Amino acid sequence: MKEKLFIFIFLIIFLMALSNGNILTFSVFAQDTASPKNVPRVVLVELFVQDGCPTCPTAEFCLEDLAWEYGTSKFILVQEHLWGDGYDTPETNARYDWYVGDGKKGTPDVFINGLTKRFQGLACDCVEGNYECYKDAIDKELTQPPLVELSAVKTPHPNPLPQGEREKTKESPQGEKEEGEESPQGERKEEKILNIIIEGMVKNISDSFLKDLAVCGIVSKEKDESGLYYYAQDILPFKDMPLLLPGDTFNFKFTSEILLIQESEIDGEEGILHVVIFVQNTITKEILQALYIE
Repeated sequence: MKEKLFIFIFLIIFLMALSNGNILTFSVFAQDTASPKNVPRVVLVELFVQDGCPTCPTAEFCLEDLAWEYGTSKFILVQEHLWGDGYDTPETNARYDWYVGDGKKGTPDVFINGLTKRFQGLACDCVEGNYECYKDAIDKELTQPPLVELSAVKTPHPNPLPQGEREKTKESPQGEKEEGEESPQGERKEEKILNIIIEGMVKNISDSFLKDLAVCGIVSKEKDESGLYYYAQDILPFKDMPLLLPGDTFNFKFTSEILLIQESEIDGEEGILHVVIFVQNTITKEILQALYIE
């Protein structure tokens, strides 16, 4: 009996000593990093489409509906047009090639947090089935704890397009450069560019070393019609990050130039621009976290 009591007392003293050492040390270490519980997971969905694609409207309808349902604090949708449909850009085509490589290509093509989950073509024949497939995949990603915390702000600076650049920015269908556009009164409109400066920080809030990561961003435009809900205007180049230890931070800065011409002046829209910044693994092509910047 005395031996059992002695062993019991010894175990209590040992555990107290252990708690005053390793466990306390772990708690102090954890306080140096943000708790993942306080950082919401945000899912980025990239929908690659082509104008005239017969099955793209189904994917567009489902994902646009989900985007309204979840809001940008949980789910961000960006539509990237391809293959010379009038809304594509060199950057959207290059990004799709980067994702797919020599694999099967076609639209619609849905990437949920990069290559974490891909739906090539429609998931099933009916709208309801596709909606549920997309929703299940988004919900699954929302349950995953974030490894990084993202913070950023944007500063727009409208500037006149520099003299000498105006002639470069607009070409006629025959490839001849047009020097500008005249108003009904015969006055030439001044084309402008919008410099969007985005500055922010990435913080490793996990307990692991993080490598092969880069910060990227997409500037999109909003139009009130299906297929052009936050459609990409500019994809920012990767900014490679060094190895991030737990608690480490990485500061970044982007400048995006958007030409202010055309649709907003023609149809009277403001041409609202949206910005999403995200952290992506450049090897696995998985997106760890995304942030919609107001």
